Amino acid sequence: MKKNGFVTGVLYVLLVLLVVGLGFILYFNYRANMEQQQTIQDTLDALAATPTPAPTSTPAPTAEPERTAENITLCFAGDLVGQAGLTTDALVETDGGGETYDFTNELAGVRASLEQADLAACTLVSTLSDGGPYDAYQMPRQMAQALKDAGFDLVNAATDHLLDRGVTGLTATVDYLRSAGLSVVGAYSSSTSRSLPIAQVNGVKIAFLSYTYGTAGTGATPVSVAENSWCIDLLTTDYMTDKETVDYAKIDGDLAAVKEAGADLVVSFLYWWDSAQYFTEPRNSQTQVVDYLCQHGVDVIVGGGVKVPQPIEVRTVERDGGKANCVVCYSLSSLMSCFNDNYTNLSAVVDIQVSRDEDTGEIWISGVSTKPLFMVDTADYTGGEGMNYRYRVLDAWQVVEDYENGADGAVPEEIYEAVKTGIGDLDAILGEEYAARDGGLALEFPY
Repeated sequence: MKKNGFVTGVLYVLLVLLVVGLGFILYFNYRANMEQQQTIQDTLDALAATPTPAPTSTPAPTAEPERTAENITLCFAGDLVGQAGLTTDALVETDGGGETYDFTNELAGVRASLEQADLAACTLVSTLSDGGPYDAYQMPRQMAQALKDAGFDLVNAATDHLLDRGVTGLTATVDYLRSAGLSVVGAYSSSTSRSLPIAQVNGVKIAFLSYTYGTAGTGATPVSVAENSWCIDLLTTDYMTDKETVDYAKIDGDLAAVKEAGADLVVSFLYWWDSAQYFTEPRNSQTQVVDYLCQHGVDVIVGGGVKVPQPIEVRTVERDGGKANCVVCYSLSSLMSCFNDNYTNLSAVVDIQVSRDEDTGEIWISGVSTKPLFMVDTADYTGGEGMNYRYRVLDAWQVVEDYENGADGAVPEEIYEAVKTGIGDLDAILGEEYAARDGGLALEFPY
């Protein structure tokens, strides 16, 4: 019995200790709970007493600094083809009863298209002489001054007919052009005068290259320049035979030379193969050369010798670790000629805008636009017999505007209709996005 009472006492003590311990635990938990609740309440009271700050406005995006750029305009026209009809129409009497040649009126229609040009250029497919004979591909020396008076600054002379009268005819032509104040590219008057022209235009250094596929000659046999390799820039090494092997080594050398001279922009004239004539789309032989030039540093390509227009392209190419725009005018057709095949009376002046950042000095092509021209032979149209001239380069837009406004001296209806149709044809061939009347094509920079 005594043992059982001892055990009962021990259990009682343990029970008391357990109850007391439990009480302490519950007390301290309750106290901690109350303190936590008070802390939360104090925080809520403090937040309630703090005024809500006004919402901040979204910061405006930082505006890109505006470029301050100086712009220049380069104008390129097509081929002036020397033909007897043009020369005959330019014959006038002098005050003393003699005769001379005045091409001013024939070229009058292109003058307005060049007025905004900082530099204007065309291609002369003819030799010039003083005394004739004035027939196919030979014109009077007065043509040089007429080109200058029309607004041209530079003439590309590298064409297949420049050697029709031999090296003497070539050098005389170059000298007449230079005497009129025109720069000449593609042909040279002596073995010591070959240099690649670089023009300074409003701080931009522009280099001009030029190449003709060959030398046609007045007969079936091309003219050899084996003993006078300095006189003309040729595109092919086999110009006496197949005329197919492009002289890329020469092109590379010329590009290296103008780059070393510090050219900011490179322009190349190309007088295409006979096989490209009368096609309004470029041939594979053309695109292969264009691909090479664009990739190797040429910025503007102006083609000729095709007799009809071909498209304009603006390419963005990878070059020298960056990007560059290259403007390709496969063919601007004939500025002046007596041709009468389809589209041979259509041509254009192409304006190429070049911009130079006044702060950084960066230079880029910023726009391309076209102005249509129409070469009219009034003998081909009803009512043309009443006009006091036969051949004229017409400002196509001006002709349409004058006719529709009933201006004095407007052309007959048949010529108006032909010009209006020609504008549409030219837009379709060159690319209507380039039409200056609609603003032309603006190019972003960086590319």
